[in-house]
Amino acid sequence: MSNVHERLRRLLFLVPYVSKHPGVTVEALAKALNISREDLLEELDLLTCVGRPPFNPDDYIDIYVDNDRVYVDLDQRLFAPPRLTAGEAAALAAAAELLRPATGDALQSALTKLENIIPPAARERFRDMYRKIDATGEAPLALGPLTRAILERLEVTFGYATPGRPAESRQVRPYELLSNRGQWYLQGFCHTRQDARLFRLDRMEDLAVTTTAFQPPADARADVPNPARGASEASVRVRFSPTAAPYVKERFGQDARPLPDGGVEVRVAGDSERWLTQWVLSFGGEAEVLEPASARAAVARAVHASIGS
Repeated sequence: MSNVHERLRRLLFLVPYVSKHPGVTVEALAKALNISREDLLEELDLLTCVGRPPFNPDDYIDIYVDNDRVYVDLDQRLFAPPRLTAGEAAALAAAAELLRPATGDALQSALTKLENIIPPAARERFRDMYRKIDATGEAPLALGPLTRAILERLEVTFGYATPGRPAESRQVRPYELLSNRGQWYLQGFCHTRQDARLFRLDRMEDLAVTTTAFQPPADARADVPNPARGASEASVRVRFSPTAAPYVKERFGQDARPLPDGGVEVRVAGDSERWLTQWVLSFGGEAEVLEPASARAAVARAVHASIGS
């Protein structure tokens, strides 16, 4: 990992340095980086792959050696604030939401600046799309104690409130935690109801981990109804276009099956509808769910929700 960090440091140094010193010799640049000439040329070759598939050198950075001198052209330097479409801004905001737990108030400041650079006519569209983003990843406080209870196989007690009824005391053998459509659930055997039940964590009160141990049955997970399970738990077959194929091949290796048109096909776990739809949609139009039908329908619903139709 230290080698990776060192290489990244060199790459981040290279572009601004050459931009400020156009025509710097290969020897001088290698000396500034404290690496050999051969290693420098290898790093320059890597920088030509910065961009999006199929990694055309002029997409973002055009860096080259001419007569043993190094030059860089940054045609897309941000001399002025970027002008984003509502869709581009919403995608950036969605990615930023994943960092909220680590950034706190800094994220809100960045999102405010992001909204300010959107053309005025598109701002309301951006706000509408951003309000639909569900990517905070915030977990309820009960998640920690319940995780420990599951691992240590200890029963838990809590008050459970259902709509229109006061909280009722429950004693439960916790089997599994899951997240679906932004909600966290506990699956387990309820002594009060003498049945396998599903509980929403946000409806629990006064949660306590007891000292009563239990042994879960072998089919504990299958015993409990699970909104994220069913037909979708089988593997999901996804096809990628030739444009996205290089990335998919690098990530999945031999598990990526080549297709005649230059694309690839992979199978991924389908036990989380939310993860699957977010992952597939992150490729834009370069990924398509082939089967099962339930997974295709889930992605279609996510698309319709994102465009407000």
